[in-house]
Amino acid sequence: MSLVQLIKDYYVARGLTFPNFDNAIKFVITEIAEVLELDLDRSGTWVRNNPENKPKYNKEDMAEELGDAIFMLIVAGIADGVDPLEALTNKINRKMSKTNSKV
Repeated sequence: MSLVQLIKDYYVARGLTFPNFDNAIKFVITEIAEVLELDLDRSGTWVRNNPENKPKYNKEDMAEELGDAIFMLIVAGIADGVDPLEALTNKINRKMSKTNSKV
Protein backbone atom coordinates (compact mmCIF):
# COMPACT_ATOMS: atom_id res chain seq x y z
CA MET A 1 0.00 0.00 0.00
CA SER A 2 1.32 3.44 -0.90
CA LEU A 3 1.66 6.20 1.66
CA VAL A 4 -0.94 8.23 -0.26
CA GLN A 5 -3.45 5.38 0.05
CA LEU A 6 -2.59 4.92 3.74
CA ILE A 7 -3.34 8.61 4.35
CA LYS A 8 -6.67 8.35 2.51
CA ASP A 9 -7.56 5.26 4.55
CA TYR A 10 -6.54 7.08 7.75
CA TYR A 11 -9.07 9.83 7.12
CA VAL A 12 -11.81 7.30 6.42
CA ALA A 13 -10.96 5.11 9.42
CA ARG A 14 -10.96 8.09 11.79
CA GLY A 15 -14.08 9.61 10.26
CA LEU A 16 -12.24 12.85 9.52
CA THR A 17 -13.19 15.42 6.90
CA PHE A 18 -10.55 15.52 4.18
CA PRO A 19 -9.39 19.14 3.78
CA ASN A 20 -9.29 20.97 0.49
CA PHE A 21 -5.95 22.31 -0.77
CA ASP A 22 -6.27 25.71 0.91
CA ASN A 23 -7.08 24.27 4.33
CA ALA A 24 -4.39 21.59 4.02
CA ILE A 25 -1.78 24.29 3.37
CA LYS A 26 -3.04 26.19 6.42
CA PHE A 27 -2.56 23.02 8.44
CA VAL A 28 0.97 22.70 7.00
CA ILE A 29 1.76 26.14 8.37
CA THR A 30 0.39 25.27 11.81
CA GLU A 31 2.49 22.10 11.88
CA ILE A 32 5.61 24.02 10.87
CA ALA A 33 4.83 26.47 13.68
CA GLU A 34 4.84 23.53 16.11
CA VAL A 35 8.28 22.53 14.78
CA LEU A 36 9.47 26.10 15.30
CA GLU A 37 8.10 26.14 18.87
CA LEU A 38 10.23 23.10 19.67
CA ASP A 39 13.25 24.62 17.98
CA LEU A 40 12.89 27.84 19.99
CA ASP A 41 12.92 25.81 23.20
CA ARG A 42 15.95 23.84 22.02
CA SER A 43 18.05 27.02 21.86
CA GLY A 44 17.47 27.59 25.56
CA THR A 45 18.04 31.34 25.19
CA TRP A 46 14.49 32.63 24.98
CA VAL A 47 12.19 33.58 27.83
CA ARG A 48 8.67 32.91 26.56
CA ASN A 49 5.36 34.31 27.71
CA ASN A 50 3.39 31.61 29.51
CA PRO A 51 6.27 29.11 29.41
CA GLU A 52 4.12 26.51 31.17
CA ASN A 53 2.04 26.30 27.97
CA LYS A 54 5.00 25.86 25.64
CA PRO A 55 6.35 22.48 24.54
CA LYS A 56 9.76 21.33 25.69
CA TYR A 57 12.20 20.13 23.03
CA ASN A 58 12.91 16.45 22.61
CA LYS A 59 13.85 14.50 19.50
CA GLU A 60 10.75 12.31 19.56
CA ASP A 61 8.39 15.30 19.53
CA MET A 62 10.48 17.03 16.86
CA ALA A 63 10.31 13.94 14.65
CA GLU A 64 6.54 13.71 15.17
CA GLU A 65 5.94 17.37 14.36
CA LEU A 66 8.11 17.16 11.24
CA GLY A 67 6.10 14.08 10.28
CA ASP A 68 2.86 15.99 10.81
CA ALA A 69 4.07 18.74 8.45
CA ILE A 70 5.06 16.17 5.82
CA PHE A 71 1.69 14.44 6.28
CA MET A 72 -0.21 17.66 5.62
CA LEU A 73 1.93 18.47 2.57
CA ILE A 74 0.97 15.09 1.14
CA VAL A 75 -2.68 15.77 2.01
CA ALA A 76 -2.43 19.09 0.13
CA GLY A 77 -1.09 17.18 -2.87
CA ILE A 78 -3.88 14.62 -2.70
CA ALA A 79 -6.44 17.43 -2.47
CA ASP A 80 -4.93 18.97 -5.61
CA GLY A 81 -4.87 15.64 -7.44
CA VAL A 82 -1.11 15.12 -7.38
CA ASP A 83 1.28 12.81 -5.54
CA PRO A 84 4.11 14.99 -4.19
CA LEU A 85 6.15 11.96 -3.11
CA GLU A 86 6.05 10.50 -6.60
CA ALA A 87 6.94 13.91 -8.05
CA LEU A 88 9.84 14.25 -5.61
CA THR A 89 11.15 10.78 -6.45
CA ASN A 90 10.91 11.51 -10.18
CA LYS A 91 12.70 14.84 -9.76
CA ILE A 92 15.52 13.33 -7.72
CA ASN A 93 15.97 10.53 -10.26
CA ARG A 94 15.92 13.00 -13.15
CA LYS A 95 18.53 15.24 -11.52
CA MET A 96 20.70 12.27 -10.55
CA SER A 97 20.61 10.92 -14.11
CA LYS A 98 21.72 14.35 -15.39
CA THR A 99 24.52 14.41 -12.82
CA ASN A 100 25.59 10.85 -13.63
CA SER A 101 25.65 11.58 -17.36
CA LYS A 102 28.17 14.38 -16.74
CA VAL A 103 30.59 12.04 -14.97
